[in-house]
Amino acid sequence: MASMARNLFLAKREFSTRLIAGGFMSLLDDAARVRENAYAPYSGFRVGAALRSVSGRVFVGCNVENAAFPEGTCAEAGAIAAMVAAGERGVILLSDDGGASWRQASSPVSQLLTAVDCPSPDNVYIAGHGGVILGSRDAGESWTLLFDGNEANAQWLAHARDELARLEAAMATADEDTEDDIAYALEDAEFRVEDAVAALDNGPVDPFLGLYFLDQQVGIAVGAYGMLYRTNDGGASWQIAVEGIDNPNRFHYYSLARSSAGDLFLGGEAGLLYRSRDAGVSWQRLDAGYDGTLFGVVPERDGSVLVFGLRGNIFATDDSGETWADVPVQDDPELSLYGGGRLEDGSVVLVGAGGAALIKKAGGESFVPHSMPGRSTLAAVTGNTIDDALVVGLGGVAVLSEAIE
Repeated sequence: MASMARNLFLAKREFSTRLIAGGFMSLLDDAARVRENAYAPYSGFRVGAALRSVSGRVFVGCNVENAAFPEGTCAEAGAIAAMVAAGERGVILLSDDGGASWRQASSPVSQLLTAVDCPSPDNVYIAGHGGVILGSRDAGESWTLLFDGNEANAQWLAHARDELARLEAAMATADEDTEDDIAYALEDAEFRVEDAVAALDNGPVDPFLGLYFLDQQVGIAVGAYGMLYRTNDGGASWQIAVEGIDNPNRFHYYSLARSSAGDLFLGGEAGLLYRSRDAGVSWQRLDAGYDGTLFGVVPERDGSVLVFGLRGNIFATDDSGETWADVPVQDDPELSLYGGGRLEDGSVVLVGAGGAALIKKAGGESFVPHSMPGRSTLAAVTGNTIDDALVVGLGGVAVLSEAIE
């Protein structure tokens, strides 16, 4: 199992697209709606359940009875049991029992897969190296290649040529005050065109590193060298979307997530941190006072947002990114953090190098460090409580509670 599941990234197959801004009453509404799909011919009790996932989305389930009543599938179990994991050599794994067992799905690629998102029960997306984006319309059972680095490189070349043409036109009408600035920009633009031509000739290389769907239609994929692509049609097509973001050095983007207030946050290399208030069309640069890499973003239940990265650095904002503060870690081991999430009970878990698992319980103010047995590097976490949460990484899938026993 460990050899097949090395370097895995994990996500629940979530069962709704709406974020948690509506609060408790909206959860009741979701549970009531999904209850209509229940099958309870023996007990007569139709049950719906709605839970919040670690990404802040809501997912639901309903009870299904069979002739061996009282055995069947309860609503709560249906909502939390389904998971998708993806990783090295294009491996895609599925679990229908909360991670107790896994089976492998057929994958159309052999590249390392790095990010998973699930905007609806049947629609699951995975992104990875070589600029690949995969899609499933049947809850992960079968997969289609939707986009790859060849198309990404072609779009980047077209964008670079358009920018060069724009600057050449500007240079033709430049005055003495702007001529030097435009000349420098032209030189950079010419280099970008040359670089884009070489990338198209050499073939797909650059990886996607983060993937997030705002709803069933709109999704954003980000990655190395400033890769940022967007779909508005449920993954059927993807377009380059770098016009609204300032990243002239093409630093890497690693992760994005949406707060309960609806703001999108994007973290990356060299302290890159952005916020979008228009669903990712335009981005405002933020300053957390840190110039190291930020690998992850975690929205908290109270509306605050955490970002984290190299050497265990964690920063928090409670004013939508206007100001940031260091988050304390008890006996900080200063191990780099590569993934994390908020559990259903409100706890936050961050994971990373050396099997590090930093846990901040609901209502807590600081993280307590723990280490997974074997100390293999971890990349992601998902679950409802600390007791049932799973972590994944170089050693495969493990139960988080093993770190604190």
